[in-house]
Order: sequence, then structure tokens, then C-alpha cells
Amino acid sequence: MSETQSLLDQHLAFWQRANSTALVSKIAQPYWGGKPYPLLGREVTEPTQIKPADVDVDRLLGLDRLLPNWAQDDLIESIGNAFPTAWMEALIGCSIHASAYGCVAKSPNIELRHAAQNFSVETALDSEWFGVMERVLARANQAARDQLAVRQWHMRGVVDMLAAYFGEATLCTAAYDEPAALQKLAATFAETWVAVARRGLELRPRWNGGYVSAWRVYAPEPVVDYQVDASSLFSSKLYAKLFLQADRQVLSAFPYSIVHTHATGLRHVAALVTIAELGGIEIHLDRETGVWEKENILATCRLIQAHNKIIVLWGEFDADELREFKSALDPRGLAINYWDHSEN
Repeated sequence: MSETQSLLDQHLAFWQRANSTALVSKIAQPYWGGKPYPLLGREVTEPTQIKPADVDVDRLLGLDRLLPNWAQDDLIESIGNAFPTAWMEALIGCSIHASAYGCVAKSPNIELRHAAQNFSVETALDSEWFGVMERVLARANQAARDQLAVRQWHMRGVVDMLAAYFGEATLCTAAYDEPAALQKLAATFAETWVAVARRGLELRPRWNGGYVSAWRVYAPEPVVDYQVDASSLFSSKLYAKLFLQADRQVLSAFPYSIVHTHATGLRHVAALVTIAELGGIEIHLDRETGVWEKENILATCRLIQAHNKIIVLWGEFDADELREFKSALDPRGLAINYWDHSEN
């Protein structure tokens, strides 16, 4: 058996929660400072509105640098955006603003009832931004040359799309004043998300017969990376009432899925793991925020494992902490991407 096939078999066992040891990869510590955002013929550092014609596809993908090796210890590297993007927000009509510290969306100031009645999936797929997204994947495929997997576009989830579309304050008010209209639009945004993700899957060739998540795990069939960051605006009860069904609508459409969460906001995991079709949860440890609630993270991991879901941990560990987490958790369905902060 080849080394490649042996590693892929470990990932197949991971999804089946049949692996005997956790999948672990040590990665470089992320750089938290600003870096100029690349556009065609220029760079920006201060918040600047950008249009589809401004996108420098090669530099967005990091093709001006050496591509990584695909094998990274037990985990797998892929090719995708090297800079932040706001694809889904752009598709639904938000203006997009880039800077040295990210890429954010601003509300198009549309009234909720009007959007709930009139927004359509076709509106998003007809956006000029969607053409840019297709060019990004085409160029990534070309650069990968079958040596690297091409990962999914970075696509923020339904509640994140709603927060961008209306602004956080207006969204919170709408949750109480117009819940029915909000749920209707959430369902349409979920349909949009699924349509965009399926198109992305059509454009990405299989790699060794399958696909690689942004969280560096391989799956034999389509795997989607999803997120619910803006759910932190809501109580567990209100999130489950208003948005959980839309998230289930997305996650049930694909055979494999990983939902990105933050250690500083894990209260909705209990609702997410009730989605039968959910593959698992990725937890950003968020230690760069200065918050380290180790016992809460471990308790959440045990809850996830009790529901037979996989876990991907991402963040800072020193050698002792890594050993502690590996021994405290069931290795079956556990993957860890970490950097060692004690070495700095």
C-alpha cells in the first residue's frame, strides 16, 4: 500500500470514528498583523470598496508564492484563497470592502419584508461576483495540477449572510419584530448557499477520488465547510427557533460537513449536534483573544463525541496541553491542527 493511500485510509477511518489515534498536524503560527490586500495593479491597507473587476485572482490564491506540499503530518493541505473574502455577502448584494485586516460586507439597506418576498437564488447566481468566483476555482484547478486538492470557496453561513445583509443591530431587532419574514429569507439564503456550493463542487476536480476540507481532512465524497459565527448574537433558544432549520437545510444537502465554531462562543453546539446529517464541528481555540476556558472546551468536545460527530481542533497548544487533550478525548474522529506558542 502506498503512503498516500495509507493516509487516506486513516481519514476514511476518522469519518467513521474508527481511527485508533488522533490525526495531528503541527502548523505555522498565524500572523495576526495587517497585510496589504492585493488588487489588480495595487494594494490597499485602509478599508476600500472593491468591485469584481478589482480582484487579482493569482495573488488572491497566493500563486505568487511557493505552493505547499499536500502532506502535512497526518493532515492534508489544499489550495484556496490566501486572503479573506466575502463571497456570499457579495452574491446577495452587499458592498465589499477590503483592507490590510480583512474583507467585510456592508448592508445594501433593503427592507426585510421586501427581501423575504423578492430575493431569489437566481439573483445571486447572476451576480458579477459569481463569475469572479468561477474564475478563482478555474485558476486554482490549473495551479493545483492534480498534486493539490482545491478547497471550497470561503462561504459564510446563513446567519452570517443575514447579519451582513441587514447589519447586526437590525437583525437582532428583526428576530423579535418579524420572525416569520426572517425565517422565510433564511430558508432562501440556505437554498442559495446550497446552489453555490453545488456549483463549486462541479467546478472542482476530485483529488484522489475525494475532496479536502479547509480544516485539512479528506472525505471520499463532497464535504462542505460551514459557519455560524453571527449566531453569537442570539441566545441558544432564539438561535434554535429562528436559524437551526436553515442550517439543517444546508447541512442535509451534502454527504459530509464540518461547522466552524469559536471556543469563545460554543453555546450553540448543543443544537447543532442534533442535526443528524451533520458530520462534525471545528473549534477555533481563540487563545489569541486571551481567553482560555479549557474545561468548557473539553466538555463541549465530549458532548460532540457523545453524538458520534467528528471534531477538528485548531489553535495554540504546547506539548503538555496537546498530550492532555489527546488523553482526555476519544481519539476516534478527533483531528488537531496546532501551533506551539511556547516555542516563540
